[in-house]
Amino acid sequence: MNVLRTGLLWGLLIYAAMGFSQEYPGEHWKKYTHPEDAGFSTGQLEQARAQFEANGGAALLAVYKGRVVAEWGQVNRRFRQASIRKSYLSALIGIYAEKGNIDLNKTLAGLGIDDVTPLTETERQARVIDLLSARSGIYLPSAYMPRGMEANLPERGSHAPGEFWYYNNWDFNTLATIFMQETGKDLFEAFKTHFAVPLQMEDFRMSDTYYRYEKDKSEHPAYLFRLSARDMARFGYLFLNKGRWKDRQLVPADWVKKSTGIVTRDLGPLFSNKGSYGLLWWISRDIGGSPMFYASGAGGQRICVFPEDDLVVVHLVDTYQNHNVPEESVQELLGMILKARVGEPASEPQLETLSPPANPGPMMTLPRGKTAVYLGEYLHPFLGTMTVQQRGDQLTLGTNIGEFNLYPRSENTFLIEDMNFNVEFEKGDGDQKRQVKTTMNEKREILKAIMYY
Repeated sequence: MNVLRTGLLWGLLIYAAMGFSQEYPGEHWKKYTHPEDAGFSTGQLEQARAQFEANGGAALLAVYKGRVVAEWGQVNRRFRQASIRKSYLSALIGIYAEKGNIDLNKTLAGLGIDDVTPLTETERQARVIDLLSARSGIYLPSAYMPRGMEANLPERGSHAPGEFWYYNNWDFNTLATIFMQETGKDLFEAFKTHFAVPLQMEDFRMSDTYYRYEKDKSEHPAYLFRLSARDMARFGYLFLNKGRWKDRQLVPADWVKKSTGIVTRDLGPLFSNKGSYGLLWWISRDIGGSPMFYASGAGGQRICVFPEDDLVVVHLVDTYQNHNVPEESVQELLGMILKARVGEPASEPQLETLSPPANPGPMMTLPRGKTAVYLGEYLHPFLGTMTVQQRGDQLTLGTNIGEFNLYPRSENTFLIEDMNFNVEFEKGDGDQKRQVKTTMNEKREILKAIMYY
């Protein structure tokens, strides 16, 4: 049986609930001055906020009927997206599938796709749609693969393409290669063109994107993003509105329905608490019975869309510090936010512009002659090579998750942008030279890094 039919009824139901909201943000989001004007209880939202903070969340933005009803934490700070990246790619593939550039039924053999470990003839029969639904039957190492994912890989050749669901970064990374090969476009440039610019994302920069190669494992890179909650909410709101933004259809409405509909219902014991799976989207009805589809990343990163409730909730965790909010805690928090809606919105709500405090930036300038000695490669005992470079007037730190601006606090102390902790440069002796040392607190949070030049 075609697995894409298994969730057809669900897909129709959830899609039918997706009404077009009439309010769209402009350059900045508008926020309800009083949650009661949105039909929400201030008291219950405060209880949810207390739970969010107790969980260790870093940022949350809830958008109801196109306006912000809850803003907690640093909603303009760019955080690692982790596997949310896959839902961004799904949307791009949907755009170019409709244009005819990408054939979802084309096989890897037909596309000329292979890898460091050559694919078998059976594996080469996997189609693009099989990779999108995590049913490729290809169980090979991949870039940016968590240890648990690799440890639980099924035996190679144990399942034919299309037969069995396994959440595997090989599928998701290879889809990026296919996208760029078939469209002739850079994935990040395409994201900027199709989403960041038309959605008027406020914090997006191309410098916050990064291809992570691990060529000893695979020739297909992971594609990493750092985005803020207020920008992620725009993407979620686009999908709440069936791919439409104001007067433009940015993502085909049929693709929104198809990609957020259930393809695989039973995800096995490792993912039993996450609901079901579509085409690089997750689907759940576990939050108070409200249908929800969502983009999910490790640590508690989420873009949650509630079609019947006209609600988008973005939840972010500071994974720079290895913080983690468990699935069950995120679900409980979402339930509290849903329950906080106790009435109907006012016909003329009082609104204000969402204006979060500015992120820390440069506090001083240093002449290049002062910083030239810091340039070059350094070795961290766990994170590998780090590179300090001069990009025009900006000093940057290259890591295995991307490149970050360094903002001077003194001649030898710099704030790492978005990570929000300092790095100090000190003159090293002997074996200490070009090494990195981190100082942590009792919670294993990084207080500062020391780079010995």
